Amino acid sequence: MRLKRTVMAVLAGLIALCSSAQGVISVDSKASVLPDGNVELLLTVSLEPGWYMYSTVPVSGGPMATSFTADGSSAFTLSGGLQDVEEAHVKLDEGFGIDVKYFEGTAQFRQVIVPASQETFTVTGYLEYQTCNGAECTLNESEVSVKVDPSAAPGEASAAPSKGGKAAGQGFWSFLLIAFLAGLAGVITPCVFPMIPMTVGFLIGGGSTKRAGIMKGVIFGLSIIVIYTLLGLIVALFQSTAATDAIGTHWIPNLIFALLFLIFAVSFLGAFEITLPSGLANKADREADKGGYIAAFFVALAMTIVSFSCTGPFVGSILAAAVLDGVALRPIVGMAVFGLGFSLPFVVLSFFPGVMKKLPKSGGWLNMVKVVFAYIMLAFAMKFLYNIDAYFGWGIITRLGFIAVWVVLALLLGLYFLGVFRTSHDSPSEGIGWGRHIAAIVCITFAFYLIPGLFGAPLQSISGLIPPMDGSTLTLSQGNAQAASGNEATASGYATLESYTNLDEALATGKAEGKPVFIAFKSHTCSVCKQMEATVLSSAAVMEKLSADFVIANLYVDDKTEDAEYRTLGRRYRDFEMKQFASASQPLYAVVDAEGKTLAGPVGSCSQEEFVEFLNKAK
Repeated sequence: MRLKRTVMAVLAGLIALCSSAQGVISVDSKASVLPDGNVELLLTVSLEPGWYMYSTVPVSGGPMATSFTADGSSAFTLSGGLQDVEEAHVKLDEGFGIDVKYFEGTAQFRQVIVPASQETFTVTGYLEYQTCNGAECTLNESEVSVKVDPSAAPGEASAAPSKGGKAAGQGFWSFLLIAFLAGLAGVITPCVFPMIPMTVGFLIGGGSTKRAGIMKGVIFGLSIIVIYTLLGLIVALFQSTAATDAIGTHWIPNLIFALLFLIFAVSFLGAFEITLPSGLANKADREADKGGYIAAFFVALAMTIVSFSCTGPFVGSILAAAVLDGVALRPIVGMAVFGLGFSLPFVVLSFFPGVMKKLPKSGGWLNMVKVVFAYIMLAFAMKFLYNIDAYFGWGIITRLGFIAVWVVLALLLGLYFLGVFRTSHDSPSEGIGWGRHIAAIVCITFAFYLIPGLFGAPLQSISGLIPPMDGSTLTLSQGNAQAASGNEATASGYATLESYTNLDEALATGKAEGKPVFIAFKSHTCSVCKQMEATVLSSAAVMEKLSADFVIANLYVDDKTEDAEYRTLGRRYRDFEMKQFASASQPLYAVVDAEGKTLAGPVGSCSQEEFVEFLNKAK
């Protein structure tokens, strides 16, 4: 028993040393003088993989916003509050039921400071923030101490904040995967697929040896990658550092991309053809006819030009995603990966030309591919149009209207696959194959998945693509449709149980009633805590045991009630959690007797069966 207490004490000590930075690799601070004489304090938080933290923008009923508090000093004053340097990610939080802003990888924040004089001073304070990893959350405080010389030459930190950490996040790899898949998809478009035999025939024909054919294929592939990378480089060069911070929300780039998507969609539906000047393609063809390895480059150039009317939407989508993200290197890397995906089938076929015999023949299915891409582009054009609407605050494109358009598009595409209607460039079909039936089922199923979103369902799997809850969704009550807020939430069953938020009162009640005390360490801003309460703790089996056999103590580690010894009651409970249970994360559950001795636990997020087993151990 003594050994166990010693081990727990050591663990608690170790956690106390690092509890203010759980999920955090480092917190760096830097101060630089601005041209107007004020000082910018730049705080950079590097997060461990799988962890995220929230923005400085407070959300009513949401998680704790990141904030900075400076110790009192007559040498300076704070100008405004802490601000995000970069645009935060947005997602629907299941626990809060609303959209929240968060950072992964690296987060940067800025605080403007006004010096009282030109004398050197030190800014001391602490950064308060919350980190989560999907299974637990932790309230953190990181001390900040920076020496400032107001008489120093103006620095450049505020003009070009580093954005390197963001590219290391999961979003970057998703972006690369999408770019690669888009390149592969470009190969099966009507402009490219019929050209595969001719292109591969050039690479391996003309009396070339197998080795020469392979070399031509490699040169062709590298040329495609270089051409698209140059396109990405041009876009990146026209991005200024100042512009990348605002371009994701500005109406002009969103309008450009929306128009591009709409124009290509209408073209793919058969209204007109989009082509580049024929002189470019003819000149590239003449150079390719000269033969040799250099000709492989001009074949790649000709392929790029001729296929533009079909690959343009893919290129535009990738560049849109890259530019709107605000990271200068993304257009370059995205286009390089797109070129890799686009050229890879040609290179592989130049290595193994016999595979071409197994490729499907060109035909009406290529026109169908065009129509599918058209509907997808119409759907994503809505996203850019919504960004414009949000920029001006018009409120024209509501969540209800947005989802309704997507429902119609999904249903129309499903009916198209079933042959209910055809476009102008479709040839008559005698029957509907199994592939079209499956595609129709997928589209119509997606439409039915979207329909609950019209009535307030969160649609979590696509929450990043559709507008947030805005009060425009419908609620059916007694047969009537009424407008209702999508942010409304009902209290969970667990929240209806009698409980205490003061540990001393809970222990006293437990002693009087002869019951053990169930302790739930939580915070008002802990999403995982809310999910546990809405699911596991609100289950009938758990609620029955808690209400009958335990006194419940909900201890909020972010409770701001003043405390003489710990400054706040939340700090007292956080310290108690670390010392007694060697943990600093939430949610955390334990059972103690009336004297405060541990009977069971602690446990964190778990299943209903595991939680019931944990409660049974306390008897």
